Amino acid sequence: MTHAPRRSYVDEICELVGWQAGDFRPELDWTTVERELGTPLPGDYKELLTRFPSGGFRGVLTVLNPSQSTEECADVKGHNSELLEIFGDEDLDYLEGAPYRLFPEPGGLYPWGHNGAGGTFWWITDSADPDDWRIAYNNRDAWHEEHPGPMTSVIRDLLTSTGEDNILRWDMAGKPVNFSG
Repeated sequence: MTHAPRRSYVDEICELVGWQAGDFRPELDWTTVERELGTPLPGDYKELLTRFPSGGFRGVLTVLNPSQSTEECADVKGHNSELLEIFGDEDLDYLEGAPYRLFPEPGGLYPWGHNGAGGTFWWITDSADPDDWRIAYNNRDAWHEEHPGPMTSVIRDLLTSTGEDNILRWDMAGKPVNFSG
């Protein structure tokens, strides 16, 4: 008996938001982006951002696309460096009591998205294989439970959530399921 291949989370996300293949073409290749950012990146992230420009999913999660253009790659690199510097400032206590350290330390957190309300989505870079990285989320007040990943599963879960059963713990009822670039 032959089974149909499992659709990827990216395929599901495209279907959920009505995004068509070919709606976007990145300017930079991933080898260049990874060199600029100083880290390998998960395959699902690269698959997603080969199809989508920088933008927001359901108005609750924004992902910037470093492959979109040279300027966007520089913006992502600068934004991530600034965020890592802020979170590393011991006077601000962002990591006080949290079981995390920051990239480039082994297993350190590396940002990949934000919610626009002071929350950040992070990869926990504790595996040599970026496809095995788990997800952490914090808002202004606290660190929330981890998600096993991948990041596209987090996005899919946010798009399909109809209540507070999501990593944000926000009531998603009534929020349009969409992407805005």
